[in-house]
Amino acid sequence: MCQRLLTAVHTLLERPGARAAAHNLGWLAAEKAVRLVFSVGVGFWVARHLGRDQFGRLNYALAVVGMCTVLAECGLEAVVRRELIHRPERSGALLAAVWRLRLAVGATCYAVVAIWSIVGVADRAERGVLIAAGGLLFQPGLAVADLWLQANLRARTATIAQMLALTAGAGARVALILADAPLWTFGAAAAAEAGVAAAILTVLARRIGLRIAAERDSWALLRPLLRDAWPLLLSSASIAIYMRIDVVMLRNLAGDGAVGIYTAAVRLSEMSYFLPIAMGASLLPSLLRARAAGEAAYAERMQQYFDLSAGLAYAVALPLAVASPWVVQLAYGAQFAAAAPVLALHVWATLFVFLGVARGQFLVNESLTFFYLLATAAGAVVNIALNALLIPRIGAIGTALATVTSYATAAWLSSYLHPAVRSTAVRQTRALLLPLTGWRYLRRS
Repeated sequence: MCQRLLTAVHTLLERPGARAAAHNLGWLAAEKAVRLVFSVGVGFWVARHLGRDQFGRLNYALAVVGMCTVLAECGLEAVVRRELIHRPERSGALLAAVWRLRLAVGATCYAVVAIWSIVGVADRAERGVLIAAGGLLFQPGLAVADLWLQANLRARTATIAQMLALTAGAGARVALILADAPLWTFGAAAAAEAGVAAAILTVLARRIGLRIAAERDSWALLRPLLRDAWPLLLSSASIAIYMRIDVVMLRNLAGDGAVGIYTAAVRLSEMSYFLPIAMGASLLPSLLRARAAGEAAYAERMQQYFDLSAGLAYAVALPLAVASPWVVQLAYGAQFAAAAPVLALHVWATLFVFLGVARGQFLVNESLTFFYLLATAAGAVVNIALNALLIPRIGAIGTALATVTSYATAAWLSSYLHPAVRSTAVRQTRALLLPLTGWRYLRRS
């Protein structure tokens, strides 16, 4: 199996531009590794400092803002990146149009969050952290330079910007802990870190060639992209719901302490989620070239992509599930011990996250974005229904079970329901069976 995965990596990257893709993937992985270090060194310290209830309250506010942030992205991430690859000469005008649209939507979303927090939230501390963390809603508009960097495989520049912002953010959180600062300042630190990252990204991208120049009829540039993007926007909203609604429902049905336990486990479980995103951004040009070469070549590349995604997911999930009690104790201490069984279950969602990101590349390439919407909506419905059923009975463990089931529904099982995606469902299933079928490929080594 290991040999097969190595062969898949080699074949995927043995194409024109392979060196650039591999270099880009390496820098993306490096940035996430640094983010992981800061999460271990500072993020866990924040959790210990705040305790289960306050940590749960902070993550509840971030979950609410996170669901709204999807609207500020306007569903344009994948289609704009694709357009920048195909039509680099229009990049400046396109990014200017995206910048205007995202900032306008972000400002509207922030106004809604602020008004709701003032009118509908009685707790003063919760109101403050919602308003402070709401600054994250401007990040999609301010960081449009990152789309250009991704399309041009300039992960080194993006990584430098993110590392600088991460360092500043970690320093700010340490200062807040030492000063025993109020809860809202931790929400403000998250928003400030995103703003610093966006500013540095823009400055560095301009130095290496980015030019953003608005055109009078920017709507003409956006109109065809928005036709492709609106299903992606609704899909992203569905994803945000089924990735964040569990925190909202858990808080309302079981309290802040349960949210603190659950989000502590999720923080550990989601540490590897950068891997499929980094791979997808780096391998998209190679997949598009394979698609142009013919159906057989494209099918082979996609199977290799799914196999690689599943192999990495198993390599992450299995050790973390087995070692969950020791990992939780090391990260958070005895007060979060109840997070261990939640982690052991929730980490298996990693399989479907990895395969879902890989399938997402296929759906965007084939303009099957409406199916993507239906699949993610199905996942959201399953998640909400299972959370309502399970949280009153088994609390945070029920939320973890609902999450794994909904991810499997949205990212894998739904693939069997559409004729154009059914072959992809078969490839996903083959990838899921790697632990049982890997011996076949070892014979090829």
